[in-house]
Amino acid sequence: MTTARQHHNRTNHRRLLASAAAVVAVTALTAACTGESKDNKAAAPSTSPSSAAPIPSAAPSVSADPEAADKAEVQTAYTRYWDVLTAAYSTADPDHAELSKVATGTALVRTQQGLKSLRKAEQVVVGQPTHSNTNIAFKPDAKLKTAIISECLDISQWKPVEKNTSKEVQLPNTRLLRYVTTVTAEKWPNGWMVLEEKQEGKAC
Repeated sequence: MTTARQHHNRTNHRRLLASAAAVVAVTALTAACTGESKDNKAAAPSTSPSSAAPIPSAAPSVSADPEAADKAEVQTAYTRYWDVLTAAYSTADPDHAELSKVATGTALVRTQQGLKSLRKAEQVVVGQPTHSNTNIAFKPDAKLKTAIISECLDISQWKPVEKNTSKEVQLPNTRLLRYVTTVTAEKWPNGWMVLEEKQEGKAC
């Protein structure tokens, strides 16, 4: 016959077994979670910045022509020279205020002589000349910086007309309307000045 003490001992034994099983289960579960966490950390992609060396920036381009800036300056002055010349011829004014600011020497003298002849004949020149194949070079060892400008000058749309009637003046058919011209300019303290303009007598 089972005594009360025996029944009590069996009950305590069952409780100890249940507790031990629970501890084993919790330990196994904890170990599994810990292992999974470690595996996930090992598999996670790296978020550290790239260790590749930075690509150096490209070096600024250098102009192939070391005289490019000077040539651009000459071209600007030469364009202004022709703007003044065209304005003076449109009124046949040898005393045009801007002429002496862009030309000197034989270039100024010849221009003023031509304008005086036009005024005496009561003629003006209308329209615009055009320029092509312009080339600018610099004279070596000059006392002042000197530019030689050669180009093809087209005066076919720059025509002399009678001042009072605007009738076109008839000129010899043999004259060149497109010809090579060479201009010499010199850099003065106040800017570039045209010294000489020479018609080469060659068609272009």
